Amino acid sequence: MTSKPSLLHLALRERRGLVLGTAVWILVTVVCALSGPFGTIDHLSLAGRFAYWFVVVGASVWGSFLPDLAHAGDQWRRAALWLAYALGLSGFVVMLNLWVFGIDPAWGFFLYLLGLIIIVVLLVIGFIWLIQQVHPAAADLEDAPDSTARFLKRIPYAQRGPLVRIEAQDHYLNVVTTKGDSLILMRFSDAAAELEKAHGLVVHRSHWIALDAVTGHRRSNGRDILVMSDGSEVPVSRSNRPAAKAAGLL
Repeated sequence: MTSKPSLLHLALRERRGLVLGTAVWILVTVVCALSGPFGTIDHLSLAGRFAYWFVVVGASVWGSFLPDLAHAGDQWRRAALWLAYALGLSGFVVMLNLWVFGIDPAWGFFLYLLGLIIIVVLLVIGFIWLIQQVHPAAADLEDAPDSTARFLKRIPYAQRGPLVRIEAQDHYLNVVTTKGDSLILMRFSDAAAELEKAHGLVVHRSHWIALDAVTGHRRSNGRDILVMSDGSEVPVSRSNRPAAKAAGLL
């Protein structure tokens, strides 16, 4: 049974982004609370500064994830959401300063806050982009077809990654990804049907392979053998040979 989407079931890129966002939130909050910038050291106690910056920094950082949480794919819509959030947050900070410090709202201060918040959002987005470059498998998984992503939810999170191959073992399937392998209780025919639109192929009654994971081909005793990226060798049955040949594997 698959649970409904939640923060615990975000794409890998979003999960890494949330971890990074939390780290940035905590680090910047501690630095600002201890240093007391913008006069907060003169007006607030240490506990007060922690509370103040916890709210301000947290709201700034998490605004970076608003388009993802709202599932806004269009770039213009994402930009509009970020700008609307930055405007709202700037107004919130102005009113917070009025309540905490008694500082009257001013357009100059509002525009300064708006620019600062936009810079923070862009920095967090940049950090997430860097994480994607360091961990390309995470980005590949996010761009996977819906059927592949749905299938991968059946295996433990630690083993979720681009598929390499699937092998039937009695009533179980050995699912091999770039991050390891795991056994799941599922019929091979059901898995093949679910992955029909994925970039893969059934090459044997017990084997499904990802086309991108094939690294070589050889013949042994009149049989075709595919060499996979995990080092394993997968046989190609006679009935599936035409499809494998059409895919350029032989």
